Amino acid sequence: MHNKPLGKRKPADIAAAIERAKNYAEAQAVPLTAERLAAELDMDLTLFHTIAEGLLPCESKSLAAKAAMIQRACGEATASVVEHAMRRGSGTNMHMAYLKNNAGYDKPKAEKNSKETDGGLPPVVFIGEENIGD
Repeated sequence: MHNKPLGKRKPADIAAAIERAKNYAEAQAVPLTAERLAAELDMDLTLFHTIAEGLLPCESKSLAAKAAMIQRACGEATASVVEHAMRRGSGTNMHMAYLKNNAGYDKPKAEKNSKETDGGLPPVVFIGEENIGD
């Protein structure tokens, strides 16, 4: 079944695999990760990311719905890693490396996008700043 085509998978099997991944993460008190999702879906990480990033051609509504389930789960995994990093109070290096390498976070790209959009944003103005206590 490894890397079985998405079109040949049943939606219920995909949902069950996602639920197993969530249950594992909860039981182990670790964040849900793309790696755990891919393992439960019995697919390699490259295929998982191809689907999660919307790069897999979806010719049918059924295939698109299955891909959407995986994309939603991948979004939850990314949020889980970020939330875990904030909640645990541990060093952020591992979490930042994970997000950059596995969740598509790209600082240069983010900075470029920020520079492109900053020109049209209104300035932030604080009114009554002098009344804010120390």
